[in-house]
Amino acid sequence: MGLSEELLTGIQEIDEQHETLFNILEKLQGVVEGGDNWSVVYFALSELVQFARSHFVLEEALMRLHGYPDLEQHIAEHRAFSARLAQLEEQAIRQDVSLHIIEFIKQWLMNHIGGSDQSYVPCLRTMPIV
Repeated sequence: MGLSEELLTGIQEIDEQHETLFNILEKLQGVVEGGDNWSVVYFALSELVQFARSHFVLEEALMRLHGYPDLEQHIAEHRAFSARLAQLEEQAIRQDVSLHIIEFIKQWLMNHIGGSDQSYVPCLRTMPIV
């Protein structure tokens, strides 16, 4: 897909993970649009949920390491989105995943990466990323 300029942080590992999130979301969209079996949809959504959780752990660890002052607010955003993703996983079990849900996830990611994530970049750039 390639991240747009406004979504790039300039931190390679984070940018690569953001790209992976969008690639998984694109795969999920493809299986929903293709009318695939509900289990294929469920596993694609589960892959997104698991990767997002892992990504959030990395981001939060880096912010903590660098003393990012708005860490708690950022964690709260991650937790709220993770809770919503868990609800969507439950919907997928009931075979209820639509393009509307995919658009919600896409918009959340774009808004979060383009806003909240951009806010921590100056802090993380004060020291080398380990």
